[in-house]
Parts: sequence; structure tokens; C-alpha cells
Amino acid sequence: MQLVTLMDNCAGENLGLKHEHGLSFYARFPDARVLFDFGPGPDTVDNARKLDVPLENIQFAVGSHGHYDHGGGYPAFVEEGVRAPFVTGKGYFEEKYAVEDIRATYLGVGFDEGYLEKKGILHKECSGVMSLSPSVFVMTGFRRTHPFETIPERFRLRQGKGWKQDLFDDEICLVHQLKEGLFVLVGCSHPGILNILSSVQEHFRQPIVGVAGGTHLMEASEERIGETLKEMKKFGMKVIGFNHCTGSAFRERVRKEPDLHAMYLGAGDTLFLE
Repeated sequence: MQLVTLMDNCAGENLGLKHEHGLSFYARFPDARVLFDFGPGPDTVDNARKLDVPLENIQFAVGSHGHYDHGGGYPAFVEEGVRAPFVTGKGYFEEKYAVEDIRATYLGVGFDEGYLEKKGILHKECSGVMSLSPSVFVMTGFRRTHPFETIPERFRLRQGKGWKQDLFDDEICLVHQLKEGLFVLVGCSHPGILNILSSVQEHFRQPIVGVAGGTHLMEASEERIGETLKEMKKFGMKVIGFNHCTGSAFRERVRKEPDLHAMYLGAGDTLFLE
């Protein structure tokens, strides 16, 4: 498999690319070509062009969850000619906000199902586990088995004239079957990275040898980061590619784990795995 970071908060070594708060990957598997998240705007498509990503071959466009930094760039891909089925979890298009006291900031993707219909794009909603190809799956419905993986209260859904806590039931991950086990691709891991990985392993009953994406550990304590790495190893983890919302504390802590291949995947960085 080949995993190309099209957009991230940080630059990789290719300084001709844009970087901004957001996340997007191009994933090439033996039996599928997938866009996983789309960054916050059109700069992600510009990066894809510069990286010579064959957008005409995209077979699935997967939205990890309905936040602007992961989905706002999708219309630019559509304008570039991407018409692959759009795969999300249920609730992707709900009104998402960050709320502090009486101030609220809209965090949604900026388009809806009507946009997909207008463009003639098939919307496929994942419930449980959905197969994209013989070796590639998307999954949602993660069991919340690690109590210390909490969601900040500022994340809310607007419902009528009121607010509801956003539990990110729309969040999905991508799972790829490798020879030695599973590789998991995540967006922001709002439900908790360990909750996600535990649910994946419980369903597929295989080691998880690699993970990449955002882990939302940027506000986590040293204790939580250490516990997270300890639990990751129990899954069989060998490779960690981290991005976006993971945070600098995790970056420093993972350097102390010599038995893990851990690397930050900035814009333009590519991960190759057999």
C-alpha cells in the first residue's frame, strides 16, 4: 500500500506544497484507490496535482467525520473531476459547532447531501462495517471501552434552537488487510483512538500492525499518552504515522519507543507498506 499525505498542519520536506490546519490522504491499495478526507479547502487539490496523484482513478472518497478541516476541500476535488462514491458515517452533515459560553463557531463541511445529488454523486452511508474491496473496509459504531478517552464538551450539535453534545457517531475509519495483520487509517479519532482500534480488533480478530492519521491527543496528559502507547503495543502495533491533531507531546513521547516505527506525516510525505 501507498499512503500519501495531501494535506496536514505541517510541511514535509517538499516545501513547494501548501500546509494548513487539516488532513487529507490518497491511499493506493492493491485493489482500491481511495481519497480519505479532503483538507479544509482547494489547496489540497493543488497539492495533489503537484504530487502527481491520479485523481481520475479515485474509486472511493471517504469522509472520516463532518468537520471543515477534513471535509471543506471536497468540492474542489469534485470540480477537478472526482465523481467516486462519497462514503461517510451517519450524521456527517449535521450542524457541528465549537461552543464556548454564548459564542459558537460553525465547524461543518459547508455542503450537504443536496450538493452530492446536484453533482450526480452517490452517497454511501456506513453502518457497522462496509467493504470497499476485498482488502479495504470502512467501519463505524465504535464501542467506548476506555473511559479516559473523553470528548471535549465544546463540540456540540445544533438541533432546532438547542444544543446537544457531539459524540461523533459519524466518525469512521478505514481498515486495510496486510499480510501480517491490519492497517488502520483515522481522521481525528474523536471517539478515542483506543476505542477505535479496540473495536476494529474485536471485529476482525487480527493484530493491528499499523495506524496513521490524527489521534486527537494534542490536549492529552503525559499519563494518557503513555497509556495510549502501552495499549497500542498490545494490538501488535509496529508502525505509527501521526498527523494533524496528535500534538507535540505525543511526538516527543513516541521517540522513547525504539520498538515502534513512528513518524510524523507532513504534507507530501508518503508511507509505503508491504
